[in-house]
Amino acid sequence: MSLNVESKFIHLNTHSTIKVEGDDRIQFLQGQLTQDINLIALDKALFAGFCNPKGRVLAFMLCYMDQASIHIQIDSSIEESFLKRLKMYVLRSKVSMSLLGDQFTCIGFIGFKALLEQGIQPPKSYLDIVRSHDVMIMRVGKDTERFQLMGEASKVKSFMQLHLPEYTSMSIESWNNLNILDGVPDIYPTTQEAFIPQSLNMDLIDGVNFKKGCYTGQEIVARTHYLGKVKRRMYRGFIESQDVLTPGDQILNEKKEVIGQLVRSARENNSKTNMLIELRVDQAHEALYIKNYLIEINPEERKIFD
Repeated sequence: MSLNVESKFIHLNTHSTIKVEGDDRIQFLQGQLTQDINLIALDKALFAGFCNPKGRVLAFMLCYMDQASIHIQIDSSIEESFLKRLKMYVLRSKVSMSLLGDQFTCIGFIGFKALLEQGIQPPKSYLDIVRSHDVMIMRVGKDTERFQLMGEASKVKSFMQLHLPEYTSMSIESWNNLNILDGVPDIYPTTQEAFIPQSLNMDLIDGVNFKKGCYTGQEIVARTHYLGKVKRRMYRGFIESQDVLTPGDQILNEKKEVIGQLVRSARENNSKTNMLIELRVDQAHEALYIKNYLIEINPEERKIFD
């Protein structure tokens, strides 16, 4: 990664952060999410999903600990529906949930040389967290020097001004392209209840824990895991176009049969759009189309789930 690609940052204002607190917060989330909440620590975040009773994903999220609360980071477009649905299960649990809003800020940035020069050691492993100057720094890149800065808005602003003053802004398209490169899915209003966790490869990024107890939708998710090969999976691909794509857009084969749908996409340049697509594994080697555009998938990627 060249220097001009490093030293970039972006305000992640397409993300929302929900604070879950109360004596029963861990027990409550343990009964709702696909992740073992007991494994989340002050220095470790984990992906998780929230499913309906049929095992269909209503929300994909990143969970981490902040003092005596659990923070849940989701796409802003589903914050209201997610909170409304999750609150249905509170009943008598001693737990409260609140949208943090503008007082809490998340900033993505690439490159850590500036931190090292000031004696700040960034997290070395994927989804590890370190704390410095009253903010959290999380590594969110698998194979790239990509990080996320979280904390109170005023403290995050001060940290950026003091430690990363030379960083310049990057686009949300560039940031999302890196998420696609890392194989990180997301859920939007048009794809809620469209996928089971395995068809989003959540089991491959430690977003599902098969050793924990029951949670909403667990029976279907576990049955898919233990009874045989997963029939639908997520693949990286691209099209030579910048046409507008919407999560949930259909993926067709040459017979015009619907065999999958778009999970997420991001434009890379003036002629290319990268994608994560979910489709039937038995169709991965066929010619695939979205909105009449031929989808290119790396041959090695097509073989992953053979």
